[in-house]
Amino acid sequence: MVNHHNHGHQPNETDALLERAEAGVTRVRYEARSKWSGIRHKSRKAFAEFLGTAILVAFGSGAIAQLVFSPNNSWFTMSLGWGLGLTFGIYVSGGISGGHLNPAVTLAMAIFRGFAWADVLVYWIAQFAGAFAGALIVYITNYSAIQAAKPEATVGIFVTGLQTKDVTTTAAFIAEFLGTALLVLVILSTSDKGNTPAGNTQPLIIGLSLAAIGTSFGYETGFALNPARDLAPRLFTAVFGWGFEVFTRQGWYFWVPIVAPFLGAIGGAFTYDALVYAGPSPLNN
Repeated sequence: MVNHHNHGHQPNETDALLERAEAGVTRVRYEARSKWSGIRHKSRKAFAEFLGTAILVAFGSGAIAQLVFSPNNSWFTMSLGWGLGLTFGIYVSGGISGGHLNPAVTLAMAIFRGFAWADVLVYWIAQFAGAFAGALIVYITNYSAIQAAKPEATVGIFVTGLQTKDVTTTAAFIAEFLGTALLVLVILSTSDKGNTPAGNTQPLIIGLSLAAIGTSFGYETGFALNPARDLAPRLFTAVFGWGFEVFTRQGWYFWVPIVAPFLGAIGGAFTYDALVYAGPSPLNN
């Protein structure tokens, strides 16, 4: 947040949108015109993360629902749905919050890019709530079809897991770790001014990278790559009719899409900074 001084007076609280609109102007002040606008101003980053994550999960899980209920879809179209959902979610939120939409990305940014630790928990809560809301949207939209199907046939709309009996938990962990590391590598490289920054097209590039990861590495697990994307919808399913067996299914698999993405995001950021990045980083200090 940039504070603009006003002829010797104390800096006024400023608004990120106003700062961009008034670039070069020294007198910028945010004045709440209603109680809600004041709340929105103070919480807009959390609201942006909530909305962006809800969009991500709504498009992504919605694409899985289409794959389950329609013969006219494929693994690729489902992966593309997740990629476009991430693109749209980042465009909606990125200018306000940075468009993390993923607790693992937020953690990596705090460790390697100076993101404020005080905001980490706020972002995590917003992302979790947004993923829950996205799952609710998909549930309401597909309610009739879900009610007509067996629970085991529809739980995969919301949660990830071992896709075949031949996939081991270890293999799934590696796939989630690798997929998240690749995603973070793309995020950091397209943000790096010393490399090839993507500018306003970065959300599209990141979204396409998620679609590519889903197509190339996602079939073993369903590519969560995001603790909020799996844990919040998993809790949703536990509450909305599938039961808490969603946490015990497949040998308590639920911990894999939580732990592996966190470690994968750290691993991806560490790799990029160790091999490529020359800017401020714990590895370069």
